Amino acid sequence: MKKFDLPNSASPDDVVQSVRDFGITRIPNYLNNVDPIKEEVLEAFQGVDVNYQNGKSIRSDQNWDLSRSPQTSSFFKDSRWMLEITRKYQAFFQGFFQGAIFATHDYISDQGIGPQSWAHFDRLQRFKFFLYLSDVEEDCGAFHADPGSHKITKELRRADPNPGRVERWRFGRHFGDKGICGSKDHSDGSINGSQNHYPDIEYNLIPITGKAGTLIVFDSDVIHKGGSVSPGKSRLVVRGHSW
Repeated sequence: MKKFDLPNSASPDDVVQSVRDFGITRIPNYLNNVDPIKEEVLEAFQGVDVNYQNGKSIRSDQNWDLSRSPQTSSFFKDSRWMLEITRKYQAFFQGFFQGAIFATHDYISDQGIGPQSWAHFDRLQRFKFFLYLSDVEEDCGAFHADPGSHKITKELRRADPNPGRVERWRFGRHFGDKGICGSKDHSDGSINGSQNHYPDIEYNLIPITGKAGTLIVFDSDVIHKGGSVSPGKSRLVVRGHSW
């Protein structure tokens, strides 16, 4: 059990304080039965082609009609608990509560490292509720984060000429990584030069694993990345973004 873990009886104030302290909180067994949401998400993936390195991604503001996923929509958009947490945490909440819902199905292991596999904080800060729909161990592509690092990146954001949409947000794949992206000749479409904007900032990413029904609440200013999926493994998740 980690310091940022809370029981499923946690109050909004408990969650807000945990996220203020660590940038993230994890609530194991938040949802006892994920099957209704899982079925809707898998149905929504039908007919969707592979669209990123690890598999498939859908989002409600692009290629996912949430009216056909009422259980999923209600879980995120009708939760007074989540709304209260969002309002209390977000100092400059613009009112876009669960403004976009995303789902990803990670199951491809041999297509290299995508942008989500680089340690980073989001260019546009978001407050996220992240629900595991399958059991997620480290080799399933688990989300990784450095608890407490949001305090560092918020200082970086404030120092940026455009703090609302920062120009420098990437680190290496791990501390000490130079951040060289892709092949040496960039024939794979990768970017020239180092992508590690802050090579002197130390961070320690840990896997945030959990059983299906685990809820992760986090500030996207925490340093984080997606994990790698091992052959034969998979991960199904759905998350809501507020700002």
